[in-house]
Amino acid sequence: MGEKNTAVILCGGKSSRMGFDKSKIEIGDKLLIEITAEKLEKLFDEVIFIAENKYKFGNIKYTVIEDLKKDYGPAGGILTGLEYSSSPYTFFIACDMPFINLEYIKYMMNFTKEKKFHVIMAQKGKNIEPLYSFYSKELIPYFKHGIDTGNLSIRKIIKDTNIKYIPESIREKYDNSLGMFTNLNYKIDLKNIYGKYI
Repeated sequence: MGEKNTAVILCGGKSSRMGFDKSKIEIGDKLLIEITAEKLEKLFDEVIFIAENKYKFGNIKYTVIEDLKKDYGPAGGILTGLEYSSSPYTFFIACDMPFINLEYIKYMMNFTKEKKFHVIMAQKGKNIEPLYSFYSKELIPYFKHGIDTGNLSIRKIIKDTNIKYIPESIREKYDNSLGMFTNLNYKIDLKNIYGKYI
């Protein structure tokens, strides 16, 4: 039996700019994160949610894991996901990134088979996309150390590890017109997904 592939959707965050909890955005009669999870299920054996409260979404079919390190931002969520995941590598995405590109994720996933990288991460210009990336279980002590020392910057936590950066030219090859790295930060951003998304 082969190794499992796991994807994690981080459902925390303050959502201060949106004005309400972004993980509760609905499209029709479903939560946006459920639609995202259904897409990810085409590629991953398990999709789990990390939230500040495991009962946050009520009777939902997906496993909801309570964040082990609350109030530590994405670093805490990634640590929780790596601790829980049954995979050597886990794909992480934020709850407010609605435009999943499975072909691009599949391209990134190929590098996990080489087992020589700690992170497979997308680049966007000079920036990185830490929540559209694969992380190795070997990073657990790095994230623990970062959190214990108050260093919550993912870029700094992983700076001494072996990172495979996916150049922007590859992203441009796979990206759709909606922009797969789009974040929904403001209420006006919701207009980008209603009608276009499904």
